[in-house]
Amino acid sequence: MIRGIVNKVAKTRERLFTVFFMFAVTLVFIAAVSALNLATADIVARNANLFMQRAVMEAADMDPSGSPEDVIARYEAAVREETFPDGSSYLCVTDPAIGANAYVFVRTGAGLWGQITAVVGVDETIKTLTGVTFVKHNETPGLGARIDEAWFKEQFEGKRGPLRCVPEGTRSASLNEFDGITGATITSRAVEKILNDTFAEARRKAAP
Repeated sequence: MIRGIVNKVAKTRERLFTVFFMFAVTLVFIAAVSALNLATADIVARNANLFMQRAVMEAADMDPSGSPEDVIARYEAAVREETFPDGSSYLCVTDPAIGANAYVFVRTGAGLWGQITAVVGVDETIKTLTGVTFVKHNETPGLGARIDEAWFKEQFEGKRGPLRCVPEGTRSASLNEFDGITGATITSRAVEKILNDTFAEARRKAAP
């Protein structure tokens, strides 16, 4: 009987040791991950800002290449934020290298699986797109996610609204047609709506 009690006590101690050991290991890993997160927070924020700055420059038909320091310097020299009377904002980009202005809008619309955030540039006449890029979306890989591909984004340069989406590979020389993505009709229509809404807003609020 005494031996049985001793064995039970030993097993209980083993279980308690296992529980406390796992707790201690978990605590160490949580502390390490938290410390790493704090240590890299500034770097993550800087990279996120740089990503957006490059997107704005691309949409404004500026060269977004170069070292981070070079991009930041050119962005700060060329871009200023403007505010509409209703409180919404846009970016005004003046690039001395090309002697032209562009208005850049960051706008969001509903895609297939979530929100699509686009950076849309229009020229100073509010008639022609200077560029489009997409900074956030949850579209289907291999289908809607192809909005990130160069061919899809580059086709918008020089287009005039209102835009009309046509089946992939069928767009004409018309300045208001763009190729949708085969198998991703909802995503293509979502892009169409985002761009046309941006055109309409820009003409209402920012037209010279």
